[in-house]
Amino acid sequence: MCHYRFSQKGVFLMEKSIHLAIASVPFQQWEEPYKETEAFHRGTIFPNLDKPFFVTEDPLEKKKECSCSSLEENSADAMLRQIQKAGFFCDDLRLYLDTHPEDQQALSMFKEVLKQKKTLMKDFALSHYPLTVACIADIYDENPNSNCYCWKEGPIPWDRVCD
Repeated sequence: MCHYRFSQKGVFLMEKSIHLAIASVPFQQWEEPYKETEAFHRGTIFPNLDKPFFVTEDPLEKKKECSCSSLEENSADAMLRQIQKAGFFCDDLRLYLDTHPEDQQALSMFKEVLKQKKTLMKDFALSHYPLTVACIADIYDENPNSNCYCWKEGPIPWDRVCD
């Protein structure tokens, strides 16, 4: 048993040494990730990290029941959903690469998904409105004579256009 006290100078003291526990986290290994849509719905691209947290039903089964046809009717919403999926996939790969920077398979996939996301955002900017300042640059690259400052063309972020 340890007795804790403060010295006259206010320093915390333990009268008996104790052994502190050290947590151990297994090192994640590369595995074939989920496809974009499934990863987006599951919240991870890695099947080994897809752990249930007090869930009594499969969230994908619930998604299958949900009719999201209205989302697909609007091309802007469908494109935004693709950008969200690519962005999510990119973020999860980036987190993996933070701890596995030498993994060439993951790096190759990261480059591919990053390129896909950039293309999706450029296509969206050209057909609808820019999502970032970099997207405005893409518009000017496509049309150098453009006099449009089109940042205000899209909805403001808190309008929750694509839920």
